[in-house]
Amino acid sequence: MNNKKGFTLIELLCVIAILAVVTTIASASIVNLSNASKDNLYCAKLEMIKSAAKNYAVGYEYELNNSTTYFDGYKSLTITVNDLVENGNISPDKDNTVLNPKNNKSLNNEKIILYLKNNQVYVYMNDFNIC
Repeated sequence: MNNKKGFTLIELLCVIAILAVVTTIASASIVNLSNASKDNLYCAKLEMIKSAAKNYAVGYEYELNNSTTYFDGYKSLTITVNDLVENGNISPDKDNTVLNPKNNKSLNNEKIILYLKNNQVYVYMNDFNIC
C-alpha cells in the first residue's frame, strides 16, 4: 500500500481559487473604504472653506453691505478659494494651492458666494449640497 503524504493538484487548485475570491472581495472593500474616506475628507474641507469664507466676510463687511450684486435676492459678494488663501483665512495644502482630496486638483478657482440674509452672512458654493 502506498502511503504518500502531500496534497493533490485538485486540492491545491481549490485553495488557490478560494484565496483568489477572498482577495478580490477584500480589495473591493478596501477600495470602497478608501473612496468613502476621501468623500468624508472632501466634505470636511468644504466645511473648512465655508468657515473661512464667513471669517473673510467679517473683514469685508462694508463691501458686502454696499454690494450691488445679488444672489437669490440678497446682497452678495463673489470670491474664490484663492482669495481666502491670499487673505490668510485658509492654509494651502502645497504651493499656495488648496487641493481636492478626491482627485488632487486645485480648488483655488472655485467660486464662493457670500450673501447677506436677515443681517447674517451665508455661504454658497456649488458642491456644498453634496455633503
